[in-house]
Amino acid sequence: MLFWYLQRLPMNKSFIFIILASLGLVVTLYSLPKIIVGDKKKAPLGSANRDMPSKKEEKTSNTEPVKDESHESELNANQQKQIDQLRSKFLLAPANDKTVAGQKLIDLFSSFQKFDSAAYYSEKIAAISPNEKTWLETANYYYQAFTFAIDDAKGLKMGEKSREFYKKALAKNPNLLLAKTNMAMTYVSTQTPMEGILLLREVVAESPDFEPALFNLGLLSMRSNQFSKAVERFKHITKNNPSNSKAAFYLGVSLARLGRNEEAKKVLLKVKDMDKDAAIQAETAAILNELK
Repeated sequence: MLFWYLQRLPMNKSFIFIILASLGLVVTLYSLPKIIVGDKKKAPLGSANRDMPSKKEEKTSNTEPVKDESHESELNANQQKQIDQLRSKFLLAPANDKTVAGQKLIDLFSSFQKFDSAAYYSEKIAAISPNEKTWLETANYYYQAFTFAIDDAKGLKMGEKSREFYKKALAKNPNLLLAKTNMAMTYVSTQTPMEGILLLREVVAESPDFEPALFNLGLLSMRSNQFSKAVERFKHITKNNPSNSKAAFYLGVSLARLGRNEEAKKVLLKVKDMDKDAAIQAETAAILNELK
């Protein structure tokens, strides 16, 4: 969902395949909640009455998140059993244990890459203890769900929920640059994509070397066929961080699209030396072959 627009670039079939094959690597690089979240300490709890689910809530909580999944793989029997056990503990936990029990459930969903379900329960914890940390964690999980969503409608929904909680966290702390960057990317597939671009520019104006914002601006430049600007963004990243092989990869792609083949070859040969991931190796080799 997050990088759907790259499929619309006017490239030949090989270039499209190469870019799409590497998107998961980009997501991993810039979308993990641990980049923002950090502290794992639990926040204070709310009242007992608010913590304990009603019968109606309990029924919904037992079924809605997993049913609402839009991921490639489903839970197997063993995974479902683990989820059911932790969910029961969360629903039945007294007020002073609710957050701890909920976090275990969230962590398990996350380990299975069921990020919308992780977000669903993270939102429950945020309702119990509303603060910057819980809002940020919830936003991050919704953002991951947005990033990995297969269905466009589901992705838009997850993006909207992600923005809701990023806005709360940013209202408390406007200096959360990665939160602002992630939120910006949720606008790209909406009717107001310029809001996202303006947010990214705002981040770069505040912190000119902030890699995630520069990276996403580079991708957006590729989307709009502004490959010179993409080169500028990716060069900025690789100059400050020569080990960023993903930025170097897209730098090579952008140079190739500009017809600067010798420069592209030089960059992509470095990518092959830097990044031993099988997908990057294969796709970089494919581009180099195109440039012969």
